[in-house]
Amino acid sequence: MISHEICVWLDERWYNALSRQLKRKDTTIEDELDAYLDEMLNQLPAPVYERISREIWEEDQRHREAEEASRRFSAFRITQDGRTDHLLAEGGASMDALNTAMRLRTYLLRKGNSSERFAQTIPAADHIAPEVFQEYAGELRQNTGRIVSVLDIDLDRGEFSALDAQNGWEAYAIRDVSVAAWHANRKDRLDWDKRLDIFAGHLETRMLHRDVPEMEPPSELMM
Repeated sequence: MISHEICVWLDERWYNALSRQLKRKDTTIEDELDAYLDEMLNQLPAPVYERISREIWEEDQRHREAEEASRRFSAFRITQDGRTDHLLAEGGASMDALNTAMRLRTYLLRKGNSSERFAQTIPAADHIAPEVFQEYAGELRQNTGRIVSVLDIDLDRGEFSALDAQNGWEAYAIRDVSVAAWHANRKDRLDWDKRLDIFAGHLETRMLHRDVPEMEPPSELMM
């Protein structure tokens, strides 16, 4: 959508005088100019006004749809000290398994200095119901591209599980995931894909178990 900025130059003395006058009406010069512009637009021929209004609305809808399609989410189930939190966070690679493993490693190294729960370290995360977590898991298995990762982190059992779209839940010991994250980030200049390869390579022979759930169509999820 192409827009044009309309500038009006006014001597400061006129501006201040008008502002004082309009303040008594609880309005501003800008508000009055906007209202005048709306009045001028309403004087356009009805077919022209309706056509342009429809075009602007359709462009806005397409923009909103494109924004929604570009959003990415990660779902978490985190168990610690007998409590389970289900969380949803928005983000791209910053919410994938490797980034979460790095965050978990940092948390565990500093845990002695804080009473903060690991669930509280997930940035801008919202709590969701367990069934909603399952729905996001189902959407990841459908490969819609909207879900970056679905992770089940059980600090009580010491397990870190990631949901794979084809293979289901793949569980690893948290200590192995932490070591793999350390290896993946030893060299600062590596690109992210290379780090992911190193991370996956260190975990390749360390899977504890795999659980392949039944495929279920995801519900319509809106955020």
